[in-house]
Amino acid sequence: MTDCKTLVFKISIILILSSFLSRFSYGDSLDYIISNIQQSYDAIYDFEARFVQESRVKSWSAAQVQKAEGVVYFKKEGKMCWDYQKPTPQRIISDGKKLWFYEPEDKQVTVSKVSTGLQSQISADLLNGKANLKRDFKVELINSQEKEDKGRIILELAPKTPQSSLNRVILKIDEKTFQIYQTEVYDLFDNFTRITFSQMKININLPDSLFVFTPPKGVEILTPPSISLP
Repeated sequence: MTDCKTLVFKISIILILSSFLSRFSYGDSLDYIISNIQQSYDAIYDFEARFVQESRVKSWSAAQVQKAEGVVYFKKEGKMCWDYQKPTPQRIISDGKKLWFYEPEDKQVTVSKVSTGLQSQISADLLNGKANLKRDFKVELINSQEKEDKGRIILELAPKTPQSSLNRVILKIDEKTFQIYQTEVYDLFDNFTRITFSQMKININLPDSLFVFTPPKGVEILTPPSISLP
């Protein structure tokens, strides 16, 4: 499986952005749409959802798509918990300052600072509740001619400041229900991670204890080198 520690932060961006969409349509102005997304983002404190993740490197054949699924929890101030259940159990947990990447089968946990894993100030701002769409992204409405996109609202978000691991984000929303249909994150090499969410619950007062990890007895603790955000 592609390095889960790298993928998770790209996916985090998708999850956070796709959770903050308000109702709008193609008839609304782009500024109105962005303002509504920002207002929804500011109003959300925490949420949980089930997810199915698909990732593909452009150089691979179309058949080589890596899939995973599980449950994810988020809370502002950088708290998150990704519980991968299939195909391989893994957990990625952060209390906003420290990051744990736990691999039960290998009996190992990698512990690092959040800044080491994020590698992007935009990612950090999103997780900490400080992101501003007008300031941080160029947002466009996309008119797709593909049959499968009929009845979908499609937004493309590109960071205004070049990022080391993020090129653009595509959000597809059902035009009738305003629910997220599909989300994708592309890196600078056009590799992508697609994710679908379901059973999302917002502002449910998740406990802080959910975002702290205590290694079980016998688990090896690893510490990677420190890397500061650019």
